[in-house]
Amino acid sequence: MKGKAMSLSRNPAPNVRRTTRRGQMPSPQGGFSLLEVLVAVILLAVAFLALAKMQTNAAHSNVFGNQLTEATILAQDKIEALRSLNDQYLAVFGKPQATWTTDDQNIVTAYNNQLADTQDNWDAAAKTFNWAAPLDHVDPNNPIDVKGATATVGGYTRVWNVVDNVPVAKAKTIHVRVTWASGRQVTLTTVISQ
Repeated sequence: MKGKAMSLSRNPAPNVRRTTRRGQMPSPQGGFSLLEVLVAVILLAVAFLALAKMQTNAAHSNVFGNQLTEATILAQDKIEALRSLNDQYLAVFGKPQATWTTDDQNIVTAYNNQLADTQDNWDAAAKTFNWAAPLDHVDPNNPIDVKGATATVGGYTRVWNVVDNVPVAKAKTIHVRVTWASGRQVTLTTVISQ
């Protein structure tokens, strides 16, 4: 064949079989070795364990957040009730005592029972409140549920203390503390006028 260059095919003939370095026939299907599958399974196991730990931590944080919210609501409810009682007391106290009704006398009694500074638990020099001193008031329903009713299991403990004439004369500082499992607590403080 003159004038025509003969081209040699780079591809072997279709009936010639190729072999690997070790003399084995390559698999007609691509795949993974056992070692690759084992490494992938181990990596997935570690990832799932980390995910399970993260879910557990999220669940615990969710429970704590719920308890913290409920305790804060209980403390705020007590502060609002004491503020309302103070307002009612001031309205009654503005009337002549001879005109007080039974309801008026009940308001005065409730005020004296719930907003009295019965213990010396204020350190005037340090201007701090001492929770280790005896408490002024303890909720009679303790332990309580989130609605303030007596709880049958677990529950919260609500106490409050009143300090007269702090921060100024004719004022009462009220500290409400709600505690629950393992010593966790919420404390809210407010000042009301007398």
